[in-house]
Amino acid sequence: MSSTDSQTGISNPGTSAGGLELARHNFMQIWQVLAALALIYGFFFLMSPPFRSIDTLLSIFGQASILAILACGTTIVLISGGLDLSVGSIFAVVGVSVGIFMAEWGLPPVAAVGLGLVIGAALGALNGTIQVLTKVPAFIVTLGGLTAYKGLAEILASGRDLSRFPDGFKFLGSGNTVPMLIMFAAAILTGLFLTKTRLGSRAFAIGGNEEVARLSGVPVAKSRIYYYMLGGLLAGLAAIVEVAKLNFAMPARGQSYELYAIAAVVIGGTSLFGGRGGVGKTLLGMFIMQTIIVGLSYLGVGTSYQRIAIGAIIIVAVYWDVWRRTAR
Repeated sequence: MSSTDSQTGISNPGTSAGGLELARHNFMQIWQVLAALALIYGFFFLMSPPFRSIDTLLSIFGQASILAILACGTTIVLISGGLDLSVGSIFAVVGVSVGIFMAEWGLPPVAAVGLGLVIGAALGALNGTIQVLTKVPAFIVTLGGLTAYKGLAEILASGRDLSRFPDGFKFLGSGNTVPMLIMFAAAILTGLFLTKTRLGSRAFAIGGNEEVARLSGVPVAKSRIYYYMLGGLLAGLAAIVEVAKLNFAMPARGQSYELYAIAAVVIGGTSLFGGRGGVGKTLLGMFIMQTIIVGLSYLGVGTSYQRIAIGAIIIVAVYWDVWRRTAR
């Protein structure tokens, strides 16, 4: 399929009108998200003098970077019409595993990072394989994975001091700059995968209309496994960057990260129902969410109320997505 209708998944090969319409739609959507980000930032800029410093802006980018890496994988899965609630627990397993590889096994950072990425990809692929073979809804499969992988992380970490890693590894989490560079690299590669590869473009077709994609010859089952595998891989990369930044690993890390990732993806304009979206919008969605969290902190709003605010934003974003689908 050379191009795909964002609502139906029906191929529109080479139609310049369809391409221009899609480009216009994406352009307008990006500007809407940018406008929302500017308004939210402007509100906190006016309401809180300490929020106005450049350090605060860098802090927003730094805090967003790790979750944004994870959200890149969630973007792929959601565009394909899937859902992965286990990425936060995959994050925990990879973080603990990489810590064990270096702190106890004495592996060099390159080997530890490589094995961590393999573990993340394998757990993601396991989710996809189970879902494809059993036909159990992705929500249930990955909800089970969320619990199971969390337990695995706790078992692996039990009684271990996973800290004091080599300087070469800690470089991956240096300040805000290195995590941000890794985030942008992950986003660029994800964007190229979705727009410039056959497997990536199939995600839009499968998410838009799975049955039409299957009748058109798209290997839906195999493709889904790859999408979940990439989701797990990017969750693993995010975990590695956070462990390097904090200089310790523990199974409690990653809790609720899947919800923040989904929130960022949906706020950015990727459809929760599949077939439409982009990784650039996901980054903007994550920056919006982190701006709100940091801004509320500067205004003295507690963590519990911040979570309520994020939950409300998710509901509004999904409602907006549903309204757009029914209005067109």
